[in-house]
Amino acid sequence: MFKIDHSQVKEFEPIKPGEYEVIPVNYELKTAKSGSNMVVVDYEIRSDVDQPNQGQKILYDNFVVTENSMWRFQSASKAAQFPDGVEFSSYKEWADAFINKPLRVVVGEQDGNNGKKYPQVNVFKESEAAPMEQVNISESDVPF
Repeated sequence: MFKIDHSQVKEFEPIKPGEYEVIPVNYELKTAKSGSNMVVVDYEIRSDVDQPNQGQKILYDNFVVTENSMWRFQSASKAAQFPDGVEFSSYKEWADAFINKPLRVVVGEQDGNNGKKYPQVNVFKESEAAPMEQVNISESDVPF
């Protein structure tokens, strides 16, 4: 099987406020405490870009579906370089299109209920990094 080797453990530093090249890697459709629909997005800090915290995740970025928070959908969509005027039939369709789009985000901090501070995405910008290299995997590459 495998042998435990503590020298292989990498300590992750907390994500500090700043700008990061990220990829939205996951989302979940939920209902906010207010009863509004919500898209919760997780990002991964790109490992192919020279920056701190490579490979770490920024979790639980809430896009709440209300008139007052539509600016976040608009800002994230512009940063993801969705064409102006494109229409989505649902927030799920928007989230499906948003996944894997390279972005640059400005991260601040938010206070958690337990006294800890967590990274919070405050601003969306277009990526300044080279596009990610596409890896094509066929069924013959998978061993099962």
